[in-house]
Amino acid sequence: MFNYHLNNKNPLYAIIYAMKEITFGSVVIGFTEKEDGNQRILENRKISFNVLIPNQKHTNLVISAKNDLLQEADGLYTSEKGLVLGVLTADCIPIVLFNQDELSVIHAGWRGLFRGIVEKAFSFFYKKPTFCFIGPSIRVCCYEVGKDFLEQFEVESKYYIQRDGRYFLSLQDIAKEKLRSLGLDNIQDVNQCTACSGKYFSFRKGDFDDRILSYAYIKE
Repeated sequence: MFNYHLNNKNPLYAIIYAMKEITFGSVVIGFTEKEDGNQRILENRKISFNVLIPNQKHTNLVISAKNDLLQEADGLYTSEKGLVLGVLTADCIPIVLFNQDELSVIHAGWRGLFRGIVEKAFSFFYKKPTFCFIGPSIRVCCYEVGKDFLEQFEVESKYYIQRDGRYFLSLQDIAKEKLRSLGLDNIQDVNQCTACSGKYFSFRKGDFDDRILSYAYIKE
């Protein structure tokens, strides 16, 4: 694993270069790549700690990490130091919300975003989250949706582009707008597309069973 500290003058450079683990003060965030193997398989998790992962079902549900993790949820929250939370993704957005004492890790696809998973994660915090980290996920360059989808959810034109009669949606921009409306402006986005970068598993590219792992914890 690589470590990175925010006092560097160019944090995003280090994130893109290392592609492994980043430290924001007391909070550590990491994510895997395709070369690390399918993270659904425990033996492929080349890390020295256990990761708590919710029973992901593309919901808008967030629960405390102290709860029964067999119940359906797509986000976890904790204020406990040393407790590692994670989500598995293969195009959806891994999002980490945090201050120096609390954090939430969520799996945000279109269903979760449109149904308020970001807002639900915010509701767990005693102190407002001050940072957000957006991990590798399918981006506007590759995330094609139908016109009927955009009309059904009344998606504003600023969130998608039209190319050769096809429509491509930016879930990241929708997530960022939600975050800013909640008062959070410090957003670190790795700006990596799972579909076209070649570095990550992508459901839309045929990786139906493979997943990358994104995780975070507060240092003890």
